[in-house]
Amino acid sequence: MVLILNYINFMTLIPESFVEDLKNRILAALFSKNTDQLKILIGYATDTAKNPEIGETNEKYLRQALTALIRHKHLLDKATGLKQQTKHLKNLLADKVRLAEPGHMEYDAWKKCLDLAPWQHPYIFSEAITFQMTSGCSNFCRRCNEWALPKVRGHFSFAAVNTFIDTFLAHGNRDLALYGGSDPLDWCDFPHDITHVLNRLGKTCQFSLLTKIPRGKGDLAKALIKAGIPMSVSLTDRNRDRILCLEKQMGQSFTKQHATADLLIPAGLDEDFSTVKPSITDSYGTEISLDGCFAVIPAFTSALHPFGHKKIRITAQSTFIPRKKIGRPALLVDYFKPLEVLTEQGPSILPGLLDVQVENILCDNGRDELTPPGMRSIREYFDVFSDRARLKRKSLTPAVVKRIKNKYLHATGFRDLSSDKQTAMKNEILDHVRFTRKDIVARARTCSISFFLAAIHAYIQDQPIKCRIIRHLTLQEYMQLRERFRNLDPAPIAERLENPDTDPWLLFRYYALTLVHNGPTKQVEAFIQACPATFHPEKDRFIPADLGP
Repeated sequence: MVLILNYINFMTLIPESFVEDLKNRILAALFSKNTDQLKILIGYATDTAKNPEIGETNEKYLRQALTALIRHKHLLDKATGLKQQTKHLKNLLADKVRLAEPGHMEYDAWKKCLDLAPWQHPYIFSEAITFQMTSGCSNFCRRCNEWALPKVRGHFSFAAVNTFIDTFLAHGNRDLALYGGSDPLDWCDFPHDITHVLNRLGKTCQFSLLTKIPRGKGDLAKALIKAGIPMSVSLTDRNRDRILCLEKQMGQSFTKQHATADLLIPAGLDEDFSTVKPSITDSYGTEISLDGCFAVIPAFTSALHPFGHKKIRITAQSTFIPRKKIGRPALLVDYFKPLEVLTEQGPSILPGLLDVQVENILCDNGRDELTPPGMRSIREYFDVFSDRARLKRKSLTPAVVKRIKNKYLHATGFRDLSSDKQTAMKNEILDHVRFTRKDIVARARTCSISFFLAAIHAYIQDQPIKCRIIRHLTLQEYMQLRERFRNLDPAPIAERLENPDTDPWLLFRYYALTLVHNGPTKQVEAFIQACPATFHPEKDRFIPADLGP
């Protein structure tokens, strides 16, 4: 059990937020219709909501739990006291909106509240993908994927914003969003507004702005357009008429996004908490806000991750910070492989998968609509082991060898290369040639499945509450797979994969969901122990663990 225990030890280094765990427990109790447990959990949520110092992210978790409770109104009506409890929680969260008095936070005050080790400071800035200057949002859209808190709650001061910008630039970070759960036009520190920030950024960075143009910010939006600031408007039914009026005043059309009555992905108050939707966030890195600093990892939007990403608070105990990936590079990241990170020792690859990555694997049923264009799903990854893909790689060998040689020999001859580079070039060529062999491809497929199942096996030992949610989300698929494999022979998994009639993707899904749905695990455990696997970053493949990294 050494390999499995290593996974458990690795994942327990990443603690769950207490309030996020509370949200998940409420969801699990809702899905199982455990009203007695719900009463206790809503009591905990109510006590948490009474805390005047509760942070932005934790308040969002409470609002997600409240939305889920309201969506299961039929259950609340049947249980004595639940409806009244939920109403009390709703009123407490409404009070936070009513009583909010926006203030300004200085940089030193923000830094003092953080619990960071010295090695982490440069990385949280160099790897930042979001700098959220304001807490709360004046728009409060029903379909906000960030679950932005209603009403502006606070801002970074203009001096703090300048310090942040200086620090981002000093660490080479020139492409990040200036908003997350807020609208960029909401930020102000009189007499300064967003134009003062953008005018300064324009001297050093390329940027664009996405806004809903909050009420009362029309003149500010017109000033930005006149100044030539590249701006797009996120259009919904709530601001459609207002935007049309501004366009008439300006005598020009605005660049628009989301210009439909209904967005594709239900989020925010329209989240149904019963299905898995496409990933919203397609970026890896850090988020800096008044609430602190978080690592951001993309996720499929579901009851587990209504944000469309996972936020992991960075503290002095955090052992890594994810490498920044945005846009096309982020889409090219295989979410089911160990991540590139920065540690106290420098760049590294994580030894295993994060919980959110395991959850992504379990939630990805292979539907094409789940993954955005350009992102490879785990089902598509299984295609690289097909005989058609293997033969295609074999036919491309001359072109691949030429490309590898050009990479190393574009400015020198082979004999002039260092011994390390000579070895590296020969290994790249050899690795490609070997991956056109049937036996090597079959072994890589077996190692991949073993690695994923080992990660899932460890996850279910450590995350019983979230497994209950995943069982709810995947029940229909599991029942279909169980019926399909009802008469499956008891042969070992490795032998079954050697059968040319076996669909490795469906077999993997069956065993993965069997683990989560408390099915028989002996075959899976025997397979993991017999075929232990690890990830080889240079080969970008899973290999037998006894071969080492």
